[in-house]
Amino acid sequence: MTDDSHRIHLAANDPAFPAQREAAFAVIVAAICDVLLPLGYAQVGSTWRRETAAGRSAINLQRSRYGFDASMTLRFLLPDGSPIETGAWADSPEIPLSAFCAGGSDVGLIRYLDVRDDPASLDRPMSVLRDQALPWLEAHHAGLCPPITPQPPR
Repeated sequence: MTDDSHRIHLAANDPAFPAQREAAFAVIVAAICDVLLPLGYAQVGSTWRRETAAGRSAINLQRSRYGFDASMTLRFLLPDGSPIETGAWADSPEIPLSAFCAGGSDVGLIRYLDVRDDPASLDRPMSVLRDQALPWLEAHHAGLCPPITPQPPR
């Protein structure tokens, strides 16, 4: 894991950083929209939702309270609005995107500084979302509750 403390210190003292953070957040939102909207998800704020007869799935982009990163989590609710409480959902009603990556990588933690410096830093989280997390959520819409199979980093 990279020590970002120096970059964070510089950003925290940079009067331009709040605007850069908002611009980076907009880039992240646009990248998520590119993946989810064609699949029938509707965006409400920083949450994308899809509903079928089997239930409702949601992908949430949560801003860190410290202002330097955001993270993605997944949720699935049954038609009656209750959460699934078995399998991967036994410990929490929200699954972090990082659950889909082996090796302790927190692919779901997106640093605004990384996006500001190189928007291609979103390629990996968007790939994990598109290729691993969404098919897993889609299985829930088909009435299944498969285990999560973390993939090694690419």
